[in-house]
Amino acid sequence: MKNLLYSIIIISISVIGCDESASPFAYDKQIVVTGLIEAGRSVDTVKLVYTGEVDKVYNPSSYAITNAVVRIIGTDVAFIDTLVHDPINPGRYYSKDTTKVIQATKTYSLDIKTADGKSVTAIATVPDTFSMIFATVINNSVIRYNTENPVNFFAWTPSRLHGTYLPTVTSVDSAAARIPKSFIRDTTGFPPPDKIGYRIGLPKEQTYTELPWIFLGYFGTTRFDIYAVDENYTQFLNQFAAAQGGELREIRYSIRGGLGVFGARTKAKGSITVYITP
Repeated sequence: MKNLLYSIIIISISVIGCDESASPFAYDKQIVVTGLIEAGRSVDTVKLVYTGEVDKVYNPSSYAITNAVVRIIGTDVAFIDTLVHDPINPGRYYSKDTTKVIQATKTYSLDIKTADGKSVTAIATVPDTFSMIFATVINNSVIRYNTENPVNFFAWTPSRLHGTYLPTVTSVDSAAARIPKSFIRDTTGFPPPDKIGYRIGLPKEQTYTELPWIFLGYFGTTRFDIYAVDENYTQFLNQFAAAQGGELREIRYSIRGGLGVFGARTKAKGSITVYITP
């Protein structure tokens, strides 16, 4: 999910870096935040970059913010974690303390201070724990890919403090073979499908989903997860989907003093892993 969030943000920031009210190429330099905390884990990634200039090629590393002070602070729980910068991935900040674990149902604030004196803040509440309770595929089983079989079905218990659920399919094997498809976008002349797929747009109270066989992209080991995501991330996904082909700069962000998303998620207990064969 972090890849989904970051790729969406990258699409947006080179567009909103241009302030059209001044002139066609007036550069409005702003801080962009990409962060997603998860219940039961320490903070893995908060990404900081500046918006790009609309008339130049955008390279995230060139616009990375590498010298900020980044803290995650609990607002209703005793928690303070000062993140460290990752020199291998410019702009990425993470926790080095694996004992500082994010808790479900708690609220956390993000506090950023840059070297040039700018301040960015955000707040997110972590959804409650929940569990997978039914699936038409059996955990650790071997299944044959067959589009003529009934669609796969998954159900889970309700969470709380969430905005939506995000069913996720992950191809675990690094060298997994692609599942051949008959339609043109999956032919050899087109990029391969992502190793992680998401189903976006479920109603907040819907606690089940169907997974058509055609949605699967690879043979080999495949994991099915369900995430409850908070209102911040839900609102951003909904706005981005609605803005396709429209004006991305009108998206309302949950960041004060900058752009981007600081959200939270909780993964359902009972992930299911299968091995898919031709």
